[in-house]
This record gives sequence, structure tokens and C-alpha cells, in this order.
Amino acid sequence: MAHLIDYNVSVPAVATNQVAITVPMTPTKTILAELGIYVQPQYANNNRVQLIASFGAQGIIFTPSVLFRVFRDTQEIYYGVHGLETNYEHYGLVTFQVIDINVPAGAHGYSVYCENLDEGTEAQIIGPMNVSAAVYAV
Repeated sequence: MAHLIDYNVSVPAVATNQVAITVPMTPTKTILAELGIYVQPQYANNNRVQLIASFGAQGIIFTPSVLFRVFRDTQEIYYGVHGLETNYEHYGLVTFQVIDINVPAGAHGYSVYCENLDEGTEAQIIGPMNVSAAVYAV
């Protein structure tokens, strides 16, 4: 049975329209949230880090494709694209889960970035914004 060995959260915004972060055009990216975890040495080769992230977003012009990137320290470990429909579903809550397997021992920083992939479109992160990380020994 897995057991929890560390947990952390980052909550930069708790409500819709609490922030207005313009999503920059690729290759520029902006950081949305970051947090740290610690993997004890005895669990270095037998762990799972589960990250769950949610970001409120809106399309401003046309239908932007927003790329979300997750890094452990300086290494990209995950990315996913979400389209935001400006005309019909103006707002969206983008939620995703990342599983990082066998993370090395020690302290690690996780960070979530976003960027806009579609020229001529515009998107904003408007809140809420939160990321949680749970480290499990398996």
C-alpha cells in the first residue's frame, strides 16, 4: 500500500477574475504557480509524485490554444494543450494531473507555465489558480 511522505500546495488565486495574466505568444512563457516537495533518501527509487493543477482561463480573441508546461527543477516533465473558445464558452477551468515516477531524493521545485500557440489570438488566466503535490512511497 502506498503512503504519503510529503505534500504541498500553491494557491496564487482563489476566485474567478482575481487575476488577469495575459498568456504570451510562444516561445515566451509565463509562470503560473510553483511549489516544492521533498523526497526522503529511502524512497528515491520507489515513489510517485502526483500533481493536480487547476487554472481558470478565458479566450479573448478567436480560439487560442494554450500550452501548459510542468517542470521539475529545470526539466520539463509534462505538457498539454487546451483550446479556449471565445465566442461560445468564453470561460474555462483547465484541470490536469501529472504523475512523476521515481523522483530522485532531495528537495525539488515544480513549476507550471503557459504560452499561447496561435498567432492572432489572445487568452488570459483569470483564476482560480492552484497546484497541489503529493509524494507517495510505493
